[in-house]
Amino acid sequence: MKISKEMALTQKMFLDTLARALDSDAYTWDGKQAVLSTGARTFTITFEPQANFALGGFSIPRAKVSLELDGYSSEDAEAAIARFERYFHRGGG
Repeated sequence: MKISKEMALTQKMFLDTLARALDSDAYTWDGKQAVLSTGARTFTITFEPQANFALGGFSIPRAKVSLELDGYSSEDAEAAIARFERYFHRGGG
């Protein structure tokens, strides 16, 4: 399963939250990709910074984030993605 999304966060914000979102700090990070391998399952997250979005006097960081899950059952993949999204959810208005 692979999904891509645009997120409003910096690389520092991403890395500060990643271990909690994955429920593990046993991932590798090469500066662009985080890879968590557990047995036959691999969760790969690619982080690509984008130009900031300017709105009036505000500058909002942006990144393209791709999630790829290999070896996961549909239920486990959905649960892993839901956990990731819950930890990176930003409140608003």
